[in-house]
Amino acid sequence: MSIHLPEGIRTFLAVVEAHSFSKAAEQLNISRARVSQIISRLEKDMGVQLLYRSTRSLSLSPAGDTFYQLSRQGIDQLEHAVLSAQNAHSSISGQIRINAVGGLFGEEILAPILVRFMAENPEIEIDLSFSSTREDLIEAQYDLVVRMGILPNSNLIGRKLTSYTNHLVASPNYLKSMPALNSPKDLLDHSLINGSVRRWSFTNTSNEEKYELPVQGKLKCSNGHVAKLATLSGAGISRQPAYYVEQEIESGKLIEILPQWQLPPSDVTLLYPQSRNISLRVKALVHYLIEAFKISND
Repeated sequence: MSIHLPEGIRTFLAVVEAHSFSKAAEQLNISRARVSQIISRLEKDMGVQLLYRSTRSLSLSPAGDTFYQLSRQGIDQLEHAVLSAQNAHSSISGQIRINAVGGLFGEEILAPILVRFMAENPEIEIDLSFSSTREDLIEAQYDLVVRMGILPNSNLIGRKLTSYTNHLVASPNYLKSMPALNSPKDLLDHSLINGSVRRWSFTNTSNEEKYELPVQGKLKCSNGHVAKLATLSGAGISRQPAYYVEQEIESGKLIEILPQWQLPPSDVTLLYPQSRNISLRVKALVHYLIEAFKISND
């Protein structure tokens, strides 16, 4: 499948999704200077600034964010229409190898979507790995990788599937016997439980004050189930995504700590090679996942 987009839109999408002019240039097989020239021309033609750029950062302007969201939505719908037409004439088949974040997300959110995709496409086989190591998609021969949190530098295409808020939580019994918590600095006097995230970043919602805490956990474990069980048992304070602890917070089994200090959300991103290298079956699954998470987010 090949959708021929205007050069400016194609380049803009590549820059946003690669988070870099240089990486977009590699994906498009053109120079970085050419990418910059195309984006500048697009902004001039539209009469708005789409990207804020400096030597160290790249971000969307409010107008750029709106333009990206609507452009991506339209292209996704167009590609889905093309795939549907293609699939009507030839069913997709073959194996798709996926490496994904595990735990509750992998087992109860991602896996059911993959099972539904297989049910709708009986000739598809899924090889799903929940290994926690940062696999190289190309070298490990995975077709797709699903990651949560900060991504390593990569020339792969990254598509955000969803985002989860994070909460700092502890059990009522733990809090009864420990010093009061008024700011993130007070966490230094507490027992902490952490996984792969070794620095907790906070933003005060009332005055935008920021604080970053290096975490030396009493318990270190990347398995979310273990961290949650330890927190419920009173072993300490942990940082948990909303889908892990919403019910426990509502029931009072866990208490949200420092709610006025916001933790950054955890993005879930789908990584895959450039479109010209993807088989029809993988393209179909990419669009299926995007649509499934779009529905769950609405």
